[in-house]
Amino acid sequence: MHTRRASRSGWSRDQRRAAIAVLLSAALIEIRALASRPDRSKHPDGHLAEIRLIADVCHNLSGADQPKPAGEYDGLVYTWQTANDFQRSWLRKHFARAAIDTAFLEQAPQLPRPATAPDTRPTWKCWQVPRDAKTFIGVDSSTLTNLTRQARAVDRHDPTYGPVRTAFIEWFLDHLHPDGQHILRPSRSDETLFQPDGPGDLRQYRALVTMSDGTLIVGHPRLRATDVAALPTKLHLLRRLQLAAVAPRRQELDVGLWARHHRATHPDCRDWTVLNVSNDG
Repeated sequence: MHTRRASRSGWSRDQRRAAIAVLLSAALIEIRALASRPDRSKHPDGHLAEIRLIADVCHNLSGADQPKPAGEYDGLVYTWQTANDFQRSWLRKHFARAAIDTAFLEQAPQLPRPATAPDTRPTWKCWQVPRDAKTFIGVDSSTLTNLTRQARAVDRHDPTYGPVRTAFIEWFLDHLHPDGQHILRPSRSDETLFQPDGPGDLRQYRALVTMSDGTLIVGHPRLRATDVAALPTKLHLLRRLQLAAVAPRRQELDVGLWARHHRATHPDCRDWTVLNVSNDG
């Protein structure tokens, strides 16, 4: 088999798609095998740690098939540069089996921090004509928790709602800042829709959420539109206009990236995958 080589400037879109397909396919097979046969784990901390590491290293592969200029955020380069020793070994193993040359990843310039807190105020250099200012509302942590659980009760039959996802959502809610004010608005038609609307009046929202350590992140919860519409705005008109004038940008810090960092810096924090397994007996 001939190795698929890439120039130092990067992989083509076809090469990227092939690499992503190799990794996602391997991850699916291995996670399933580890779940059914924990004794197969090669990680010193056991099969759950290995599952989490494989899932984490694949986190940014979705949508990473588009080539990026050198030095700009690139999902594949970021995956390679942030992988720990175990994850890097896992990547090398599957690239080698598929005869994929890793020179591009090894020689890529070091990326800057790939994600930052979402903007909450426009600047002179980056703003837009205010859009849908009336749709922004402020909610406290208790209200956001109730909205999320009410929506999940409606959505409980969705096949994507496995026990691990349910446990992760509860973990996320437990890590909201106790005194934080969070901002919600309906997702716009030109924004990524992670799940279709429904059933009923479930809709995706864009949420600016303050976490327990004070970090501001962006989330995309599905909530019941009637529940959200029934809430008071709790935001002054000027504040809503400021939020509506913020121009969209990429590389925002999201729930998954914050959770990954938090788990890395707080190893004693509750592991939602372990909680799920124990709850299932």
